[in-house]
Amino acid sequence: MNKIKGIGAVMIYGNQPAELSKWYLVNLGIETSLNEEDGFYYGDVKDEATGYTVHFGIYATEKRLSDEHHALMINYRTDNLDEFLAKLKAADIGIENTLDTDYGRFAYIRDPEGNPIELYQELSSENKQ
Repeated sequence: MNKIKGIGAVMIYGNQPAELSKWYLVNLGIETSLNEEDGFYYGDVKDEATGYTVHFGIYATEKRLSDEHHALMINYRTDNLDEFLAKLKAADIGIENTLDTDYGRFAYIRDPEGNPIELYQELSSENKQ
């Protein structure tokens, strides 16, 4: 049976892609570059857990997106959630919620266009309950 074997790319749409590109660089460390041919921003995210690279793109919307139409949430892994949250708080980025489970810790934020973001820190075997 054919099945999905991984994620090749994540593309998000934004009303202001240049500003969104800067926000992702400053706050999440995801670097993108403008492609002059199509006007979109492209970068890569290396998944250190698997060794795979996921392509990341920010596309300009053809019609303005309302705050209610941002339905995609991306989960980003981090190795130290507390340090990451401290950095975001210092940048006045609101933390909507945090959640600790027996397999990992989560935090929820939004980018400037309202796209939800889930941050995840896997618990090491010695920290699992």
